[in-house]
Amino acid sequence: MLISLNWLKEFVDLPKNLGSQDLATQLTIKTAEVDSVTDEAEAFKNIVVGQILEIKPHPNADKLKVCKASLGKETSQIVCGGTNLREGIYVAVAKPGAKIKWHGEGNPVTLKKTKIRSVESDGMICAGSEIGLSDLDAGEHEILDLSATKTAPGTPLAELLQKNDTILEFDNKALTHRPDLWGHYGIAREVAVLTNAKLKPIKSIVKIPVKGEKIDIEVKEPKLCPRYCGLIINNIKVGPSPEWLQKKLKATGHGTHNNIVDVANYVMLELGQPMHAFDKECIRGGIVVRKAEKKETLTCLDDKIRELGEHDLVIADHSRVLAIAGVIGGENSEIKDSTTTIVLESANFNSSSIRKTSTKFLLRTDAVQRFEKALDPNLAEIAIKRAAELILKICPEAEIAGPITDVENFSNTPVKITLDTNKARSKIGAEISDKQIKEILEKLEFKIAAGKKKSVFTVTVPSFRCQKDIKIEDDLIEEIARIYGYDNIPASLPTLPAKLPLENTERFKKHRARELFSYGLGFDEVSNYSFYGKNELTRCLLPEEGHVKLLNFLSEDQTHMRLSMTPNLLKNLQHNVKNSDELKIYEIGHTYKEIGHFMPLEEKKIVGAILAKGKTDEPFYEAKGALEAFFTKFEIPLPQATKGLTKTPYAHPNKALSYLDQHSQTLGKVFALHPVAAKNHDLENYSIALFAINFTELMKLQPKEKKYKKIARFPSIQFDVSVLIDAKLEIKKLQNAIKQTENNLVSDVALFDIYTGDGIPSGKKAVAFKITLQSEDRTLTDAEMTAIQNKVFKNLEALGGTIRGK
Repeated sequence: MLISLNWLKEFVDLPKNLGSQDLATQLTIKTAEVDSVTDEAEAFKNIVVGQILEIKPHPNADKLKVCKASLGKETSQIVCGGTNLREGIYVAVAKPGAKIKWHGEGNPVTLKKTKIRSVESDGMICAGSEIGLSDLDAGEHEILDLSATKTAPGTPLAELLQKNDTILEFDNKALTHRPDLWGHYGIAREVAVLTNAKLKPIKSIVKIPVKGEKIDIEVKEPKLCPRYCGLIINNIKVGPSPEWLQKKLKATGHGTHNNIVDVANYVMLELGQPMHAFDKECIRGGIVVRKAEKKETLTCLDDKIRELGEHDLVIADHSRVLAIAGVIGGENSEIKDSTTTIVLESANFNSSSIRKTSTKFLLRTDAVQRFEKALDPNLAEIAIKRAAELILKICPEAEIAGPITDVENFSNTPVKITLDTNKARSKIGAEISDKQIKEILEKLEFKIAAGKKKSVFTVTVPSFRCQKDIKIEDDLIEEIARIYGYDNIPASLPTLPAKLPLENTERFKKHRARELFSYGLGFDEVSNYSFYGKNELTRCLLPEEGHVKLLNFLSEDQTHMRLSMTPNLLKNLQHNVKNSDELKIYEIGHTYKEIGHFMPLEEKKIVGAILAKGKTDEPFYEAKGALEAFFTKFEIPLPQATKGLTKTPYAHPNKALSYLDQHSQTLGKVFALHPVAAKNHDLENYSIALFAINFTELMKLQPKEKKYKKIARFPSIQFDVSVLIDAKLEIKKLQNAIKQTENNLVSDVALFDIYTGDGIPSGKKAVAFKITLQSEDRTLTDAEMTAIQNKVFKNLEALGGTIRGK
């Protein structure tokens, strides 16, 4: 929103020592953010009025001329190609340092002294479009003709054009909660408070007749239209607006149409109340505020035909729609040059209704921006009187036909709030006296009455602040704090007992899990949406059963809440495999299972995926190691591992492990990806394994009990054994066979290699272990080690193994 400083000064006398930038800073800190401060004259810096004294042909260009221009105290030589140049003409001359747009296009460039076809040029004779001025009468290649002004050469163009205003641009989002600030008077009210200046009241001097012709108005939707004012004005002469009015509209970014439409826009910018004017001759019978009928249409003022719905509020007469209420008017009742009698509309509409209709038609008009904020219904009467006053001022022959038709459907009962000033001081954190609090609120036009108790006020909220703005005591405290000044509130630590917050165990352990996987094991964390689509279900061989389906999904790949995190991880692998042949990723997130209750079963999971080029079992064993490292990290006794998985169709049927607790609840699982699922994701040439951890269930488990163990007094002995064994035999059975050899002396059995490939028969695998022997009461001899080694060989051979290198 653009605010003219000159316009503001009509309502409030600003201190002479207050600069526009300082004012903007105060408004930003205490009221609403000011995005920019623009001095109108800055755009015309180094641009002056010049008079052409002499014109000669350019020696090297047929279409260019060499001109001598008087700039007051100096004369400049300028090369120009304007087709309407003549000696004696007054023109706009941009001197070196001025900013102009070449041919009115692109970004402004800074002009420099230069040579054009070997002839020096000390500036530029400008067309209107090159300096941001509209010149509707100018033809192609014609420069701006200022001869009619007869202004002395050398006069700054900003002075000639009276570009002496400063424009404040407010961030519209910062005004969302303040409907009273959507006009110059509302901003002036704030400025008066911030600068301790006196606000000049708006009082209409127009006299509204008690008797006479009045427009018939019927409001069929009182909840959607709390107030509707209508006024007939006769003997209208439609024409251009006076220069002062046009200048204000243009300064605030609005175009001009005709005097009647411009007055309506002017009042909106001044008071923040949108208005509309109808040609009375186009209204049949009277005005009806109602909801549109199904498939009713209206040709709007932007020449677009819009089909209305049964929820759209409209302004109609007794036979057709005239306007979409609070959004846009219709062509069938617009003000034309031939209009002689008008009906002024000043109304108040339900903010939600306007917002919905605006969103439906993708229309963001100035009226919508104000009505959707919930305006003060009392503003409608003030605005219609102000508009009538201005119309009579610029159309002296005009006459008000009769009284204002005013249909009221709102309560004008003032909002009263009890304010405890002790609570205000406590919440603000500053010792503000009751007197100061009273002065601040009264400046903001709140009415203050003493309460029943000491330091308690009864505050009456002005009508322009009680529309979705000031509703509770905390709103008043916020008003006191911002006007008192946040910079004036002393910085201090809260007087609260120093104690640690309650530990969030799950969050703490989630961070530790990240440390393990990201830092310790070299995984990359990914983050996916909690949805996937039917295509993902099909590619991962998942049924729809058990999924929570979305009714208002945004796209076809977000139709189901995820029951498994695997589909999205496989998409991550598919998208990233083109950049790397080896990937290790994991995600911590939630899954959602439909269980027939009001809410689904929501569980936190950790799922990881490992990808390697070619066919190898390494990803599976690495995934298994990552899962078991997690159990070790969180001091959870290693759960029982069993072959196979249930309800995991994307898992390889012969390469899967489940880790179950004592109640057969699945705590984790490791599996190779099913070949069909791999092919569906174009990953058939890679080996992929995944692990999944039920984080929610694991957090319920108690960590294993820690026991003290003495440091061994005697040295250990280690030896390696490599055995050729059936490929289907589980490693756990081999480890148990080794430990059973001599339970008291075999302290550790560590797997360090599994090999299949060249030199190994089909259906076999070579497995290597490092075996540690240690006694608590003596140093073992070589003979004892040899005896245990032979027993190990014997036990492994009993399982069908062949000792390699024996």
